[in-house]
Amino acid sequence: MSPYPIGTLSAPVPTGWVYEICARPERGLERCPPEANANYYGGTRLALLAGDTLRIHLVNLLPPAIHAKHAIEPGEAFLSRNPTNVHTHGLLVSPHGPTADDPTYGDNVFVLTFNPANGVPIVSPHMHSTARMRSTDYTIKIPANHPSGLYWFHPHAHGISLNQITAGLAGIITIGAPADYVCADPACRERADHLPIRHLILKDSQVLADGTLQDQPDPGFCVPPSGFVAGVSLGAGACPGQDQTASGGNDYTGGHWFFTLNGQPNATMTVPSPTGEIWRITNASGSTTYDLNLYDPSRAREMVLQILSIDGVSVAPVPGLSQRDSVEIAGQKLTPVRCPGLAPGRHGDRIAEPLCVTRLHMMPSTRAEVWVTYRGDDGRPTAPATSASAVFRTAGFNTGPSGDSWPPVDLAQVHFGAAPGAQATKTVDFLGVRGDARRLMVRAALSGDLNSANAAIGTDPNCHALAPGHRRRIFFNVPVDNPNGFGLGYEELDSRSRPVPGTFQDVAPFDPMRPTVCLPLGAGNTSVKEVWELINLASEDHNFHIHQVHFRLVSAAELDGTRVPSRVLGDGVTMDSVPLEHTDGFCSTVDDWRRGVCTAHPAIVEIPFAIAGDFVYHCHILEHEDGGMMARIRVRPSP
Repeated sequence: MSPYPIGTLSAPVPTGWVYEICARPERGLERCPPEANANYYGGTRLALLAGDTLRIHLVNLLPPAIHAKHAIEPGEAFLSRNPTNVHTHGLLVSPHGPTADDPTYGDNVFVLTFNPANGVPIVSPHMHSTARMRSTDYTIKIPANHPSGLYWFHPHAHGISLNQITAGLAGIITIGAPADYVCADPACRERADHLPIRHLILKDSQVLADGTLQDQPDPGFCVPPSGFVAGVSLGAGACPGQDQTASGGNDYTGGHWFFTLNGQPNATMTVPSPTGEIWRITNASGSTTYDLNLYDPSRAREMVLQILSIDGVSVAPVPGLSQRDSVEIAGQKLTPVRCPGLAPGRHGDRIAEPLCVTRLHMMPSTRAEVWVTYRGDDGRPTAPATSASAVFRTAGFNTGPSGDSWPPVDLAQVHFGAAPGAQATKTVDFLGVRGDARRLMVRAALSGDLNSANAAIGTDPNCHALAPGHRRRIFFNVPVDNPNGFGLGYEELDSRSRPVPGTFQDVAPFDPMRPTVCLPLGAGNTSVKEVWELINLASEDHNFHIHQVHFRLVSAAELDGTRVPSRVLGDGVTMDSVPLEHTDGFCSTVDDWRRGVCTAHPAIVEIPFAIAGDFVYHCHILEHEDGGMMARIRVRPSP
């Protein structure tokens, strides 16, 4: 990793941070040869297959983190040295540490690599991680039965994750290919055999008038004095900086907030064929929420998109699913609509039951794969008689009374190829999807392939399984003693949803030395399912993410027993992050919530734990994570 000029943005040229990625032909190579460096701010894709082993030699060449907000806090001065690591977000892989036989790390966020040129690390009780100088080696084994899909990689150095990702340190990982789960049936395969695939990495950068890239971003950078209207664009690819001094902020006049696709602001994309394209979209921004749609200005409407996967796992279609249920099991990430050309009622083949949307609500870290094609007056795919265009845009989104207002910006101009002759050509109405979501929730789905890795991790007598019917409750809020910080709380609930005495932990910032949750795997290291209740008590939205697993949302109907459970309703979608809506009313404490001072909107998730090790769960708005909204979890092999 090193500084890199972002030549496509503006003059004077800002400097970002990128991963320089190249083959390491011999031990001792600490920098990519100049001729091998083709790694830009927009991001790099690592194309892997299930069963592969990803080996990374991570070298830290970053400059000091001079703008890091948390480096000036008590005990956090070591952050100014800009230590880093790498996290393979969404991959179901081991977080192992080094052993006598293997000195490498897995997807372990508790190791930090320092650049010696920035000075010797400052010893601090807050420096909880293993410190290494200059380089660290990682060995990440992808299970042979890992789902094909879209994932990403980024640094996870607590306290400066936002700075490093905002400056450009992020790329994507793909396992397998969409052909592994899209158009698996022969009829669909024949019609869409050579469907183009487009990878779109969303990154945003605030560049000041003097060309400085601001790696501690300000959500108010572009907000006009009168505010903005959702859906009314503030610019194409960027919005102009505003003077915020009247509200106690900074003057950003002359600067620009760039919203890029693969590093390009206001990109142009052409979809030449009525068979359309698959777009694989990753929100690789540090804190920005995107409210995405493809807008057809000629009809003044948002175009229909077919969802193929969410957070790297293909969607398993569910027969007879209502629109309300679809919103619920997808965690408010989608605005589902009935797919044009799909008659109401059940279709005989589960592969042929699509999920369509007009909007993608993508908080940081979310991935979505969609099928994009031109659609006529009836909403069905066709080729336009003459060339047609649409705007790929984010409509803007407000995350609550004390949250952030993310601006509306046009991201790209999309052109659709015209049909030869005057008559528009029809094409297939939707693509068949063979979903992996249901398979991931099966007890032994990944356990067998991870048993050897799990066995290498020692047991812990302090880890106890939840009693039957019990679940965990996680609170998200501001700590009472730190109104400018963020934290998590915890308690266990019994089978009647009553708090178990002695388990309550009040909302507090990240304590890296103590796991909040500890649990053993099942007999023979098989996976163990737990139910967690996520309670956001804040007056702004949060974004729950947990490492080393994918989970499903439990619907209200399933929870109260009024609907047949998971096999019919709940396991069509799995994810590794879920938006948590802000409260109605204001609660400063958990006791306020218990007394009904505010109304929360809980999310209930079922998590199949199959991977042993220490990892974390947190809010993936990185301003919040760096500020303390994270906790350590420990999973141990069965005794």
